[in-house]
Amino acid sequence: MSLAVPRRPLGPAASVLLLVTVLLLAGAAPAAARPVAPAGARVDLQVLVVTDGSREVEAFHDALDTTGVPVEVLDLADPARPRIDAAFLADRVDGRPRAKFQGVVLPGPAPQQLAPAELTALHAYERRFDVRQISALATGGPAAGTGEPGFSGALDGLSGRLTTDALGAEFGYARGPVPFEDPGPHPDSWAEAGRALPGVRPLVTVNAPGAPRGLTVAGIRSDGGREELVLTVGYRTGASQFQVLAPGMIRWLTRGVHLGLERAWFAVHIDDVLLPNARWVPEANCTAGSDCPPEVGPRPLIRMTAEDVAHAVDWQRRNDFRMDMVYNGAGSVAAAPGAVDPLTEALVAAKGEFGWINHTWSHLYLGCIRDFSVTPWQCDEVPLFGWTRFVGENTIAEEIRLNIDFARRHGLPIDEAELVTGEHGGLAKPPRMPEDNPNLADALDRTGILTLASDASSEAEQRMVGGANSVPRHPINLDFNTATEAETVDQYNFISTSLADGGDGTCEADGSCIPPADPVSGFRDVVVPAEADLALRHVMANDPRPHYVHQPQLTEDRTLYPILERVLGTYRSLFTEERPLLVPTMTATRDVLNGRAAFARAVDEGRVDAYVVDGVVTVSSDGHVDVPLTAPPGTRLEGVAGDFGDAYGTVRSGWFPADGPRTLTLPTASEEQR
Repeated sequence: MSLAVPRRPLGPAASVLLLVTVLLLAGAAPAAARPVAPAGARVDLQVLVVTDGSREVEAFHDALDTTGVPVEVLDLADPARPRIDAAFLADRVDGRPRAKFQGVVLPGPAPQQLAPAELTALHAYERRFDVRQISALATGGPAAGTGEPGFSGALDGLSGRLTTDALGAEFGYARGPVPFEDPGPHPDSWAEAGRALPGVRPLVTVNAPGAPRGLTVAGIRSDGGREELVLTVGYRTGASQFQVLAPGMIRWLTRGVHLGLERAWFAVHIDDVLLPNARWVPEANCTAGSDCPPEVGPRPLIRMTAEDVAHAVDWQRRNDFRMDMVYNGAGSVAAAPGAVDPLTEALVAAKGEFGWINHTWSHLYLGCIRDFSVTPWQCDEVPLFGWTRFVGENTIAEEIRLNIDFARRHGLPIDEAELVTGEHGGLAKPPRMPEDNPNLADALDRTGILTLASDASSEAEQRMVGGANSVPRHPINLDFNTATEAETVDQYNFISTSLADGGDGTCEADGSCIPPADPVSGFRDVVVPAEADLALRHVMANDPRPHYVHQPQLTEDRTLYPILERVLGTYRSLFTEERPLLVPTMTATRDVLNGRAAFARAVDEGRVDAYVVDGVVTVSSDGHVDVPLTAPPGTRLEGVAGDFGDAYGTVRSGWFPADGPRTLTLPTASEEQR
C-alpha cells in the first residue's frame, strides 16, 4: 500500500454520493490562490507531469504524489505515448470547455523530445485556460528568464535565499534560507545563475563565491499571457533546497487550490523503557551476553535513572517537544523485586510529560521459537516434521495484557489499542522469519489491538495484521546496546564500513559503505549529522511515520539529544510557526496512512472527479471517500463554525467526509474587515 496518490488521471464519477463545492469569490484571497480560467470553463484538479526520467522532474512527480495531488504522467521515453495536441489537453463536458489539467510540469522549457507542434499546442492551452507551468531544470539564459550566467558551478554546502516578494506570497511558510545539499562525491546542486531579466519575478537568489551577489536560480517569467516557473539549479527528491521550496511551488502551480494536503511530522519513540539493555563490546564487536564469545566477560547493563527522567522532562520543556515512552513493565519488577524502583517512581511522577505505548510485558520475542545454539539464531523446528515452532497465542495475549495492567496500576495514559512488540516480533522479517507468526493476528484481536508498529527499514508500507493496521517506524541508527559516544561510533563503524576498514562488510552488498568515523570526534562530526539529516528528510517529505530509538540513548552520554536538537533547530530555522512540526500518536499516524490509502484507491479507480468552474470547486465521488483538499485562508464550510480545515503553511487544508452535499465559501470583504 503506497503512501502516495497513484499516478493516474482523475475520471468522471459514475454516481455522485459526495459533492463538495467551494465558492471562490473574487477579491477574497491572494491572486496566487484563485483559479482565473475564462468564464464558464472547467479546469480539472490534476497536474500533467511530462517526464524524461531526469531526477528534477521526478522530484516534482514525487512531491505531488506525497501531497496527494492527482497527476497524469506522460513519459517522453515511451514510443507509444500520446502526442500533446489540443484534443489531448482540452475538450468539452456538459456543453462547456474543459481544461484537463490545472498545472503542467516539464523537464525544461523546451524538451527536445517534444515536437515543436506539441510545445505550441501546450503554450496555447496554458494561455487559453490560465494554466501555469513549471520547468524543472533549465540552462541559464534568456529561456530561463535570466541574462547569461554570472556563475556556473556547484552550490552544495551553500545557501540561497527566498526573495521578499516570494516570502510575501506562496512561500510565506518559510523564513528565507534555502540550504543546498551538503557537499558529497558528486555535486547535487549544480547551478547556472544569472541576473533576472526585466519582467521576471525572482524567487531564489544566491551569493556564489567569485560571482556577483543576488543572482537568480529560480524565478517566474511571463511569456505572452502564460506564466512559467523556471529553475536553473539541480536537485533530487529529498534534497534540502527542493524540500524547502516544494510546498510553495505546488501552491503557485495550482493557485493554492488542489486535492491533497501536506504536513511536517516528527514523532520519536523510546523503546525498552524500564528494561536494562545489554552493552556493545568495542574490542570484540559483539553484544555482551548475546553474541560475544565465552572469553568476553560480562559488561554493565544499560538502564535509565531517575536523573535521566528529570533531564528528559527539562529538555522537552526547553525544546517544546514530546517523546513517547515505549515501556516494558517487567523491567520495573525485575529492577526492584519487592521494593521501590526509583526509575519507575520518577517516570510515574512525570507521566503527563510523555506519550506512552505498550511494548509488551517482558519484551519476549513473539515470532518463532529461536534456536540460539547456532549463530546467527534460527527458527526452531518440530523434529521429524520440519514445522516452524511459533510463540503461542495465549503467550502473546498475556504479554499484551500484563503490560496494560501495569499501565492501569500506575495511571500511565496509554491507548490500549496500540502496541509495539519487542524487536517488532511476530511480524515477518526474512530470511529467518519469512512469514508472520500465525498466532499473532488472533492474539491482537483478542486483546483489542488496532495499531501495531512495524519496522520501516524492512517493511515500509502499511498493512493489516488481523484487525490491526501496521504503522511502519523509521529507525534512528543508534542501536539498543550503545549508551556512550565511543560505543556508538565503534558500532557505527562496524556496521557501516567495509571489511578492509574493519567493518563487518555488509555495506558492500549495496555500496553504502562510508569511511570510518574518528573514534573521538566521529559522533559529533559524522553520526549526528547523518542521522539528523536523514530524519529531517523524512520530516520534510510529508511522512507521518514515527522514528524510534531505545532507552540507552537517554542515559550516560544521552546520545539522542544532539540528533533531536539538530532536527528541531534546522527545521525551525527554515520554517515559520505557521508550518509547525506535528507530533502524532501511533493511532493518528495510522489514520493518516489509512486516509491516504483509501483516497489513493479511489483516485486510482477513477472514482473521484474534481474541477473548477467560475470560481466554484466541485469534488464528487461514487462511494464513501474522504477527500483531502487545500484551499485559501478564510474558506468556510456551511453549517460548521469557523474556517474550513486547519491553518497550515499559510493555507487551509482538511478532509471532507462523504456525508452528502457540502458547500464551502470564502468570506466577503465586509466579513474580512470584521
